[in-house]
Amino acid sequence: MKKIIWIVLALALVAGASYFYVFHKPHRNIHKEKAAFDLSAEALKTAYASNVETANALYLDQVVKVSGKVIKKDGSNLKLDQGIYCTMAEGYEPSTGMEGMKVVVKGRVVGYDELFEEVKMDNCELVQ
Repeated sequence: MKKIIWIVLALALVAGASYFYVFHKPHRNIHKEKAAFDLSAEALKTAYASNVETANALYLDQVVKVSGKVIKKDGSNLKLDQGIYCTMAEGYEPSTGMEGMKVVVKGRVVGYDELFEEVKMDNCELVQ
């Protein structure tokens, strides 16, 4: 009987530790991470347009720096030339009148929208 109690107690301890590890680990801080890739908007878009699976293997969920020209500012989002759509980090509002400016944006690649032919990035911040 004591052996069963020890086994149940050990399983409860492992389950509790697993729960704490999975649900209470710190969030990823993209702003402090170093960019894995430094690309132009054209290079990133070309990689996704030519082969989505290969580009996803390289860039998906990676922090990248992308340089390009701002085509449109939509609230706190920026659209760069070649179809790079950047959702800016929470609480960050880029200044107005940025259309036509050349910028470098750092953020995480979250995927490719084949319908709009856009590379989606989130948690973006302006580097230059």
